[in-house]
Amino acid sequence: MKYSFTKIALNINILFLVGILFFFSCKESENYPVVPQLTFESFTNLRTYAGIDTMGIMILSFTDGDGDLGLADYDTSTNFFVKYFVMNNGLLEEGTRYNPVTGQSEPITFNVRIPNLAPDNYKGWLKGQIEDTISPLRNATSSKTWDTVMFRAWIFDRAGNKSNEIETPLILVKNQ
Repeated sequence: MKYSFTKIALNINILFLVGILFFFSCKESENYPVVPQLTFESFTNLRTYAGIDTMGIMILSFTDGDGDLGLADYDTSTNFFVKYFVMNNGLLEEGTRYNPVTGQSEPITFNVRIPNLAPDNYKGWLKGQIEDTISPLRNATSSKTWDTVMFRAWIFDRAGNKSNEIETPLILVKNQ
């Protein structure tokens, strides 16, 4: 009995493809809670040539079990919230700034609107990363050369579910 090289190669390829299909058909589907979940990944300070921190990039991972994360184009509300905290005499306090219109100090936030991440009729889960640019990172009015800061973040989905709140580690920021 004679076998040709091409017939043997074809049979091996078919067996290989069947094996791959079998392997991937056995993989369990991923399931996530319908309430969004955030996980802190990293924070990077961006500095000038003089070493002054101008902005930061915070990266978070997210999951959402029902895929309703993000807002429609016509919805102008905010759904991603970031609060700023600064170390003062060894204690973290919510950072504030003076608002000349109201004449009062107000909390410093870096809240943004995340657009719809899936079509309205999407039925499934979402998993990904959020990269948020914090600008300005440094406090130009601070008399300190260095500040220690922290950020707290959370997100709401379209159903109104609030995610867990994550906190960054303490971050050293060079002001001057």
